Amino acid sequence: MPALQRFRFLTAVIPVAVTLGVALAGPAGAASDLGRLEFPTSASPAAQAHFLRGVGALHNFWYDEAADEFRAAEKSEPGFALAYWGEAMTANHPVWGEEDLDAARAALARLGDTPAARAAKAPTERERAWLAAVETLYGEGDKPARDRAYAAAMRQLHERYPDDLEAGSFYALSLIGPAWASDGATFGEPRERVLMRAAAALEELFAKNPQHPGVAHYLIHAYDDPVHAPLGLRAARVYAQIAPAAYHALHMPSHIFVQLGRWDDVAASNEASWAASVAWTERRGLGVEKRDFHSLTWLAYAYLQQGRYAKARETIETARRAAAESPIPRVAGALDAIEARVWTETRAWDEAKLPPAPPPPASGAPAAAGEAAAQHCQSPAISATVRGGDSGSRVFAAGLAAARRGDAATAGAAIARLQALPKGGRYSYGGDVLALMEKEISGLLKLSGGSPQDRQAGLALLAEAAQAEAAMTPPSGPPEPLVPALELYGEALLQAGQPDAAAQQFQRALLRTPNRPAALLGAARAAARLGHADEARERYAALAAIWHQADSGLPEVAEARAHGGEVRGR
Repeated sequence: MPALQRFRFLTAVIPVAVTLGVALAGPAGAASDLGRLEFPTSASPAAQAHFLRGVGALHNFWYDEAADEFRAAEKSEPGFALAYWGEAMTANHPVWGEEDLDAARAALARLGDTPAARAAKAPTERERAWLAAVETLYGEGDKPARDRAYAAAMRQLHERYPDDLEAGSFYALSLIGPAWASDGATFGEPRERVLMRAAAALEELFAKNPQHPGVAHYLIHAYDDPVHAPLGLRAARVYAQIAPAAYHALHMPSHIFVQLGRWDDVAASNEASWAASVAWTERRGLGVEKRDFHSLTWLAYAYLQQGRYAKARETIETARRAAAESPIPRVAGALDAIEARVWTETRAWDEAKLPPAPPPPASGAPAAAGEAAAQHCQSPAISATVRGGDSGSRVFAAGLAAARRGDAATAGAAIARLQALPKGGRYSYGGDVLALMEKEISGLLKLSGGSPQDRQAGLALLAEAAQAEAAMTPPSGPPEPLVPALELYGEALLQAGQPDAAAQQFQRALLRTPNRPAALLGAARAAARLGHADEARERYAALAAIWHQADSGLPEVAEARAHGGEVRGR
């Protein structure tokens, strides 16, 4: 069964009627392969058709496609004000913390030289309200100030037109995007509070139109953590069916599936997303660099959790072929990220070599301008290469490998390279994550020493890393660092003959990253050593279920089946 078809089968839990193709439902609304929405405007039917598809693509974060549709609407009706609103909106990628301010202002300027001139082109009060909101988004001030002003404008629009799902969904997104990009700092309150406020609005909208692409999409972003993910499962199950043409829509359910440890669904979701992105680039005659390498990296991670190591290595070859065909930094970065994840998850430490140090960038030279903005949800591991700098993922994996074999020189070099990485920003490791990496490498290096003092110092460093990690926000996807500190500390305690303390760390790890097999295996082994037979059997049985498609011959799989009973597919 093809990947896309298999994913549609897996997600067909809540029946949703989706009309494929572009079937106009009058001049205001449309049901299509990008979702069902209504957005009444003053446009001609031809311009409205392009406009509606553009809004659908916008809700699905398919910005290239959306921009094409809005420009087509402009060409069809040059005075159609909201077409320029739409094109300007494609320059803001809120959840990813990206913005092309010049492009957005240029799109609006083609409608009119000033906000007043542009407002005069909008024939209805509602259309003028939409234009006024986008004027705040791209007006004066820094990005956080403009985001706050835009959120306030969208709240007013939503309150003025409470039955307008477009106003409500874009209002929710005006909260969700900055909350994720700034960890809530934009609004001066914890991210979770902002996200739940957005989710409350979206839940009411979902009941009105469960096929709306933005509502389902933004609910997933609002619930993207282990605590709230069960609330997002409904949206995750239906979203891919709502907008099957958009590869990002096929990927997004996996944000919830990862938080719940539903690895079969994570794999199917990203198989479908990757396949759809390949089909899109081939259909449009685009280069391989336009494919969705984000979903490919997630697919590799899912295969690794399933114990399908051979399939994970196939994604390395896919990325390697793409890098040979298009040697731009983004593709090379995806290859680096996937390789490092494979090395650490399969413990292929002999393969984890410290890569050559990159040459320093030429003085004043831009670092791959525009590359980051074109690759959504990009991990810091990829983005370091995008900027022409070091690949943090490979360096970290090589540092762990060196520390395990007691190679102090290589481990020290890896730490120095990590310390030199840019800190902060949307496409950089934060200083807190880099500090965890350094402590993990240093702790393992100490543990490789021969003296009791060294081993005690190593455990202390890993304890510090675990405590710091537990205080951080859970990851939105595969964990960073590649090897979670809580798991690493638990394994070290188990090896040190402290199964009770190890069990506590594995339990903390599973609360942060549910159903991760490495943590489940550690918890099973700790329970067995403590004589907790029922708990050990339950943990091993969970592992056997997760690994029902695992490669043959893996010793961990044999261990799980021997102690927990062979459990076939869920």
